[in-house]
Amino acid sequence: MRLPSPIGGDIRGAVPPDLGPVRRILGVWNETVGAGLARFAQPARITREGVLIVHAADASWVHAITLEQRTILKKLKEQLAGDAPVELRVEIGPVDTRLPEPPPEPTPIQPAAQKKADEMVAGVDDPRLKAALSRAIARSLSRRSE
Repeated sequence: MRLPSPIGGDIRGAVPPDLGPVRRILGVWNETVGAGLARFAQPARITREGVLIVHAADASWVHAITLEQRTILKKLKEQLAGDAPVELRVEIGPVDTRLPEPPPEPTPIQPAAQKKADEMVAGVDDPRLKAALSRAIARSLSRRSE
């Protein structure tokens, strides 16, 4: 389905043209450079000429990425084919170096909550949907009783 031209034009104009390639690079960045390096050096933008600008937290990370430049470009080409950058330039810039928050521990499901949840979804025919709904309801009911 195509959007009416006025809406489609507004959407295309609202997104910077270099955002798509950077998003694809971000999707493979951690795997490409490793989690340690990815924490201190992150893709910022890509130029029309295909140069990937990477922001690094400080000069030592600029040096580390520069030393690995050929390997990084080769790995990006393997993973992104025609969408891969042709060159890499590293500069000191804003990088979010915070470690990600660990996911919260799931709420243990109480037997009484599971029984009630099973009763509530008894009329659902699809077994996968039924099981998913039952787990979600049981967790919700278990949280309420804490």
